[in-house]
Amino acid sequence: MSWETKVLAEIEATADELVELAGDLIRIPSENPPGDCTEVGEFIAAVLRKAGVEVDVLDAGQGRLNVVSHQGSPGDRHLVLAGHSDVVPVGDVSRWSFPPFAGDVVDGYLRGRGASDMKAGLAGIIHAYVVMHRLGVPLGGRLSLAAVPDEEAGGPLGADWLLDQGVLDGATGAVIAEPAERTHPTIGQKGSNWFRLTVSGRPGHGSLQPLHGTNANLQAAKAILALQSLWEMVPDAPAEVRELIARSQVFAEEREGYAPGIGAVFDHVTINVGKITGGSATNVVADKCVVEIDTRVPIGLTRAQVLQRVDELLAEAGVEATVEPLGFRSEPNWTLPDDPIVVELVSSLRELTGEPAEGVLQWASSDARTFRSHGIPVLQYGPAELSTIHGFDERAPVADVVLSAKTYALTALRYLGVADE
Repeated sequence: MSWETKVLAEIEATADELVELAGDLIRIPSENPPGDCTEVGEFIAAVLRKAGVEVDVLDAGQGRLNVVSHQGSPGDRHLVLAGHSDVVPVGDVSRWSFPPFAGDVVDGYLRGRGASDMKAGLAGIIHAYVVMHRLGVPLGGRLSLAAVPDEEAGGPLGADWLLDQGVLDGATGAVIAEPAERTHPTIGQKGSNWFRLTVSGRPGHGSLQPLHGTNANLQAAKAILALQSLWEMVPDAPAEVRELIARSQVFAEEREGYAPGIGAVFDHVTINVGKITGGSATNVVADKCVVEIDTRVPIGLTRAQVLQRVDELLAEAGVEATVEPLGFRSEPNWTLPDDPIVVELVSSLRELTGEPAEGVLQWASSDARTFRSHGIPVLQYGPAELSTIHGFDERAPVADVVLSAKTYALTALRYLGVADE
């Protein structure tokens, strides 16, 4: 019996153990903000130690525990299985139809905050890692597990911090258990370009507007309308990724739950006005307005080009404002479809599902950008009901939780090879 057969059979036989682990992770709140992942980090470390696995718990401060483990032997390849342990806040609990941290299974779905993003996926990489250790698979390279915090806040004390410490030096590939469509792992993403726009006005009595005073809120409104023209910027994508962009657009159009034309997000700058704070009182001409804006940069443009266009549009609109960086900031990034780690995971998916599978782009951002900035080819694949991510009643199909664990294991076996085969 081959090692692939042994490992896949063991994951199938221990599926209940996997689902129980996912439920346990969900039942440990790790909302970010505030971002304290002490309890969930210690739990993950305890699970690994109980399985006889050597573990390093690295504290980046502020309750951000990074849990790392290694197995296998030195070789030409070093694969990292990674996932984040923090989740977004549950929001208004009264709008959930079940307890947000239920961690239970109902009608074939694992339920609770983080079920899709991404504690089920995190459980999958942990379980696949433990099964390979339990069976004593003689891997032909090094396999690392990294459970990191702080992804939902941009990762400064999670993946960014961990990679900067050199803990994963030498990695030649990575798989992040982020949510993805069942047969479409994500292999690239748009850049993130958040910024804060501050407009100053001249206060006065509200009864004298527009004859006296300069209303910062009105100036900010002019700026917001002017910046909608960022959508018209034309990217010049490298030839090597144009087919990937086109394929991703087709895939996006075929997904349920989105309006026709959604594929255009992949070759346009998107602009979301997320937060507006202006004025001091209803009867006072606003002297200041602050607008927080989230733009996403397509492949073929840079953050610098977008920010330059922001300045131009503000000048054309006659609005004086200061622009300062905010939150997520990254350039568009991708891993080519023919990279070995992409090839192995996609082929594993095809074999396990019996369905066509291929990598696509995502319009959001994640820790993948950090791995790529450190020169590590990476793709993302994890179980999810995508429409519930960051929303109420989050859940993930149990069948896909098991499929993901098998996919991680089979990918690792094929990417690293087995010493005695």
